[in-house]
Amino acid sequence: MLLLFILAALGYGGATFAYGNQAQDEPVTEGGRMNRYGRWLLAVGATLHFLAIGAQCVDGDHPLKNIFLATSFGALLAVGGYLGLSRGRQLEGLGPLMAPVGLVGLVLGVVFSNVSSGTALPGGSGVASAHVAFASAGLAGFTLATGTALLYLAMERRLRRKEFRPTEGGMSLHGLDRLHHRLVLVVTPVFTLAIVTGVLWIIDAGGLPVLTGRVFEIGAAGVAWAASVVSLVARALWGTRGRRSAWLTLTAFAAIVLIVVWYGVKA
Repeated sequence: MLLLFILAALGYGGATFAYGNQAQDEPVTEGGRMNRYGRWLLAVGATLHFLAIGAQCVDGDHPLKNIFLATSFGALLAVGGYLGLSRGRQLEGLGPLMAPVGLVGLVLGVVFSNVSSGTALPGGSGVASAHVAFASAGLAGFTLATGTALLYLAMERRLRRKEFRPTEGGMSLHGLDRLHHRLVLVVTPVFTLAIVTGVLWIIDAGGLPVLTGRVFEIGAAGVAWAASVVSLVARALWGTRGRRSAWLTLTAFAAIVLIVVWYGVKA
């Protein structure tokens, strides 16, 4: 287990260095030498991360145990999602973000694997498992959507300041906006199921009175859900897109991060 952790951390760390070095020394293109190294190292890190999670599950440290292990699983899903999405697309600008995300998730899952969650609930194992699965997928999806939104905002800002130098084959603002919309379109129903199963888990464990002790996480989840739904509805009805949609996604992601931090502190 320790060996897998070290090798996975080295893979993620090497990918972070490779992507960062590419950003400084040469244009970010799919055929860039450092970009190829970064993508290869990121894939190696993700594979070893997956094996490390499998070894933890064998030892009883599964994602349902605490928020840190669930976050590790969500980070792995985010990295895997990026590797899949970037095939055939110029999304190398997200590489420098996704490599640290994978590394942070890996470290949290391994270092705090034995921490007992202070917010754990008894009973409802089937609903609990569904909640963790949907929540992890929602975290991964919002991470990807947020990364795309940040890339859009950065590119749009540089274009307004006439500081952006287009690279051959790079994604346009329109392409980034469309990808961002599709990610939010997919992740919103998943996150909705995470909220529903989470509430059902709480009710199954202690009834409606237990909900009063979880106002913060329920409220933050409601903010995240409302922001993503408003983004979709506004785009469908009024064609709202671009910066406004990106900021709504950032709002949703910030609320989700607050939930993770809250659970981590309670643990």
